[in-house]
Amino acid sequence: MCELSDNKINSLKKEIPLRIGGRIRYFRQQKKLTQIELAKRSGKDRQYIYKIEKGLVTPNVTTIALLTESLGISMKELFDTVT
Repeated sequence: MCELSDNKINSLKKEIPLRIGGRIRYFRQQKKLTQIELAKRSGKDRQYIYKIEKGLVTPNVTTIALLTESLGISMKELFDTVT
């Protein structure tokens, strides 16, 4: 098994939230939803949706599941081009 360097770990911690947030924004816009509408559908706050989309926070797995369900997409679709 390969051990990750500190640089790689730090890089992933910055990149992955940005990629996930970008994908959530992409699908939200494709569905013609506002951040407020997605927040209501998912039971989350609009400001939290903003922070996710900007990569400022890293949503947990439950939040990701709520968002994908609210967007009508699978988790596989969300992560298809993230990594």
